[in-house]
Amino acid sequence: MKKNLYIIVLTLFCIGVLTIFLVACGPTTTVKTSGKEKVAASTSQSKLYQMDLKPLAPQECGRCHNYQFKWLKDKGGRHQMDCVTCHEQFHAYNPKKDNWDEIMPKCQGCHDLAHGKDFPACMECHQQPHAPKVIPFAKLEKAVEGQEGVIVCGVCHKTEGTEFAKFSSMHNSGPNCQGCHAEVHGTIPSCLDCHEPHVEKQEYKDCLVCHSPHSASNIKQYPEDVPNTACSACHDTVYNNLQANVTRHSELQCATCHAAHGEIPSCQDCHGEPHDAMLHKKFANCLECHIDPHNLPDRQ
Repeated sequence: MKKNLYIIVLTLFCIGVLTIFLVACGPTTTVKTSGKEKVAASTSQSKLYQMDLKPLAPQECGRCHNYQFKWLKDKGGRHQMDCVTCHEQFHAYNPKKDNWDEIMPKCQGCHDLAHGKDFPACMECHQQPHAPKVIPFAKLEKAVEGQEGVIVCGVCHKTEGTEFAKFSSMHNSGPNCQGCHAEVHGTIPSCLDCHEPHVEKQEYKDCLVCHSPHSASNIKQYPEDVPNTACSACHDTVYNNLQANVTRHSELQCATCHAAHGEIPSCQDCHGEPHDAMLHKKFANCLECHIDPHNLPDRQ
């Protein structure tokens, strides 16, 4: 009995050892690739580098550089051109070489020194070359060294800067350049954004007939057909007198007598000396009798 049990255990042990050996060391299946397949794969991969490359288009650059692409799209202005026009080198930055300044395009390459030798550092104002007109006004309103009364804006906008310096008004003591133009460089607001109109249905172009925004205190030479109602916005008493006391003066345009703002003509310029010489000698000043040309006394 014991002998049979021993034979059974030994047999099972041998079967187990043999099974483990066959699993661990038995034959394996090898997948063979034919020579034709190897050649086809190699040829397909090599073709990736056989084709000629086309220059990069802005849309392709924009897939990675979407921040710059959006600036150019929204506010690029004249800089809306092929990226490679400026970026002749790209993906060439190496932090070990610290070559950022070397590979970045320079403004002077196209623009030279656009604002003169006193302003060689373009990026101080034009901080975003992909949106060149987006300029921080805190930089522009600084005084120009060595030029009294001139701020940086005035370097480019010479006419406006000169007007500001010559004709001081609330425009340059209050809002200054930033107050009107800060939204976007080049923005031209309407006078009516801040000021009430002189007359009903007045438009911005009507304001410019008499006023220059950069020399607001200096009324321009206006045409004779400027409506009297426009003058009445400031000279309301005079206008009301002319309307209430109707005389031949009421039929005239204000600008007929007052050809320039603030000019007060002599009565003789129009009327000559309508009375006899003795009367004119006694009353050399017409207003001794006629009192007020805008509110002439009743002849009765």
